Amino acid sequence: MTAHADPIVIVSAVRTPLGRFLGDLSPVPAPTLGSHVIRSALERPCAGSG
Repeated sequence: MTAHADPIVIVSAVRTPLGRFLGDLSPVPAPTLGSHVIRSALERPCAGSG
């Protein structure tokens, strides 16, 4: 990393739904859940602006 790199800043927080062990979300792969969270965070008004 160089001294001139832009800093990474968290501008929004979103979480996946809570589930229980071997519950309804167990067949959903973690990357799929993560992609939904990222997409949701980017759809919020404050994310990605500027």
